[in-house]
Amino acid sequence: MKTNTTRTPGVRMISVAARAPQSPKTLLLAAAGFLALPSTSLAFDFSPFSEPSAEETATFDKLWSNFVLYKNDKNPLLEEFKLIGKYQGQYYWVDSDQGDADAWEDRRFRFGFDAKMFEKTLEVRATFQSTDNFDPFYNGLEDAYVRWKPNKNFTLTAGHMKPLIGYFDWLQSSDLQQTFDSSQVFNQLRVNRMLGLTAEGRVGDFTWQVGGYSNDSDKEFGKFGGAYSYGAGVGYDAKACFGWEKADFRLDWIHSDHDKDDHLFTRYDDLVSATFWAEQGPWALVVEGFNGSGGEGKDGDVFGFFIQPMYDIIPKRLQLVARYSYTDGDGPDSVIRQTRYESEAPNLTGGGRGDRYQAFYLGAQYFIYGDKLKLMAGAEYAKLDGGGNGGDYEGTTFLTGVRFYF
Repeated sequence: MKTNTTRTPGVRMISVAARAPQSPKTLLLAAAGFLALPSTSLAFDFSPFSEPSAEETATFDKLWSNFVLYKNDKNPLLEEFKLIGKYQGQYYWVDSDQGDADAWEDRRFRFGFDAKMFEKTLEVRATFQSTDNFDPFYNGLEDAYVRWKPNKNFTLTAGHMKPLIGYFDWLQSSDLQQTFDSSQVFNQLRVNRMLGLTAEGRVGDFTWQVGGYSNDSDKEFGKFGGAYSYGAGVGYDAKACFGWEKADFRLDWIHSDHDKDDHLFTRYDDLVSATFWAEQGPWALVVEGFNGSGGEGKDGDVFGFFIQPMYDIIPKRLQLVARYSYTDGDGPDSVIRQTRYESEAPNLTGGGRGDRYQAFYLGAQYFIYGDKLKLMAGAEYAKLDGGGNGGDYEGTTFLTGVRFYF
């Protein structure tokens, strides 16, 4: 993608012209340009140190609207059909007492479609995912579900989807993620998308959810040969009590049986997550904790939490993000280092396992078009103690990256 820039006092004029993609990781960016050419001029006033103007936002809105292939609210069968996708790429550099490592990673690539049907009461979504660095290009399904929402207070979902645990760190889309990765404790729980059936509802300020899942879910739907999991949760919208824009409490639980054919939920019998998420003006704060119990051997019981404050330095343009994470395990090898990117340290000992983990993250997000197109940078210092065979780790991971979705 080629960018031409001219300057006027206090204003930058930007125009973008698309060219054919040279590699898979530029596919989505090039596609955006091609779809926009017939109907959209990408020339607008861009002020990098102020809130996005109405003109700038309208220009991007029109560009992204090209991914909506069909829209007609008067059609009783199909109201909307759109393409959906994302690309997330990042460069990491690990500087640790177990050695250094650095590389560019094509972190996520997803592509598929979303359809709204029957007066938008039925949603059909299907997306596939690629592996890191596109080798192989197809690596199974991401979301593949049917969602029925007859009214604003009830939703029924069936298919390949996220199990309902971890309200902030997991259930919020990675498109909206403020850090480069989820917390260490969540990544340890061995949770991923799986085949399931869930129901969610709202009664006044309270929300509820229940779900059942197949543990042998693989890259598609699995073979129904393993054990099953089930769970429930409750939430409370407390913004009226606090007088804030957002104040959500949430408690979720999943119990899992086990079988030799299971792919997921293999480490613990029970998972519990508790979340508090508040927003007011330029500030936001999330406190979320996880507990995994019923583990055996190296996978002893584990408890962890993180505290994540966020502050808008420039509204809708620049956000500062910090996070403190803490995890404690029952046993000398019960806590696992972050898979990304601490496991890349070349001299990692003891499998990167210990009994206590702490980390401090500090970073920023720069929004070009909200979360749909943004740049990120950050660093996370981490320390893992108590490895039964010398698995202590101490190091800092530096990250920069780009996030794009439609």
